[in-house]
Amino acid sequence: MSRCIFNLTLAFSLLFIALSAQASSCDPAMKADVQKVSYEESNCAKKALETSDNLVKEAAKAEQLGESDHMCGDLYSALIQLDKYKAGDWRAEFKYISSKVDAGYADVLDKFMKANCRQKIDLYRHLAEEGDAWGMYNLGNSYLKGIGVPQSDADALAWYQKAAEKKYTSAYLALGTLYSDGAAFQEDYATAFDWFMQAAAQGDASAQFTVANMFRKGVGVKQDLAQAAEWYKKSAEQKHQGAKAKLEEMYKAGEAKKPSSFW
Repeated sequence: MSRCIFNLTLAFSLLFIALSAQASSCDPAMKADVQKVSYEESNCAKKALETSDNLVKEAAKAEQLGESDHMCGDLYSALIQLDKYKAGDWRAEFKYISSKVDAGYADVLDKFMKANCRQKIDLYRHLAEEGDAWGMYNLGNSYLKGIGVPQSDADALAWYQKAAEKKYTSAYLALGTLYSDGAAFQEDYATAFDWFMQAAAQGDASAQFTVANMFRKGVGVKQDLAQAAEWYKKSAEQKHQGAKAKLEEMYKAGEAKKPSSFW
């Protein structure tokens, strides 16, 4: 009897060790052999892809049954699985797997964002707290509109600023709007101009149009018609119809010289 109990205890112990080893093998913090990290991480990424694929299939079944919350939960879980492997040194050596992770993540995210999922705020916060600019920006939007969280202009501003520190163009635009429309804070057109200019410098056509308007009217910056025309031109070259119309308006008003070659 005692020998049987011993064997049974040993079997459970070995099973526990095996399961622990399997679990820890996909935990970068628990890896001691640095040389094996990339290989093990690539294998873990493969497992995450398999898990994600199964979750997406379950989500599709739930959608057919009209179980939207179940569907959203599965998609959210799939995203969290893949998010673990969207960064890491291992990716450079195993590009085929990392590209599949990125493609899978993008596909699931597209499905998730098109659905009406209450878990969106959880995803934004998860990503934001990991330093992801997209997550920070969307968390800021959520606070601004009071979607999934209590409405808070201060929290919206804080998360937009964090995203802006990551050079996220949409965050520059959001901050410019916050300081110029007077809805959340008292208008500060000089600060708004600075934020719009940063987005314009990154090539955003809408920001370029706004900067041109501010130069033309002398709002938040000293009036400069030459700069206004230049920024309208940059925006118009990206097919911004409003910028084309305003630039033509400046030419007709004699505020800028029309070049020989115009659209």
